[in-house]
Amino acid sequence: MLGEYLTALLVAVLGYVYPVYLCFKALEKHRRKPEALRSWCVYWLVLAVYTVLVQICDRFVFWLPMYCEAKVAFVTYLWHPRTQGAIYIYETFVSPFLAKHEGEIDRRIEETRSSVGDVAARHVGAASDFVKAKFAALLAALPQAVPNKGGSSGYVPRNATEAAAMAYTRAPPKRD
Repeated sequence: MLGEYLTALLVAVLGYVYPVYLCFKALEKHRRKPEALRSWCVYWLVLAVYTVLVQICDRFVFWLPMYCEAKVAFVTYLWHPRTQGAIYIYETFVSPFLAKHEGEIDRRIEETRSSVGDVAARHVGAASDFVKAKFAALLAALPQAVPNKGGSSGYVPRNATEAAAMAYTRAPPKRD
């Protein structure tokens, strides 16, 4: 048995790191061959679906024998040149599903986008009002400078607490 940590490492290397390098090579060396880039786009789309499904399935079927090994084998199956599993899964399952539900998905995305925009605008307005109110309260709480007719400091404390604080900070206490 591979174990959770070794499985995570192998899935990261075989499912992400190595395919990223192969995708880089396809981008740099096969710029004029859109089919090479299409296959990698399909791979990443299928891997994204796989990642979401694994996040759900891991909580329920982790106890199955060879589950960890199956995950490693599956990500390898997706990109391997002999199997081209990502293309098969995309054409058999993902593409037909998305094509069938495309209108509904687009409608829900647009609804979500507009409602998120409304909520964000409402919260930005509320935050702005909150900051303005707090800043006005802060300015109102600042002590006001009042000219002192006989003294040199130019500031008259508003209460006994301010006077004591000012006296304490100006002169150190006398010790006998």
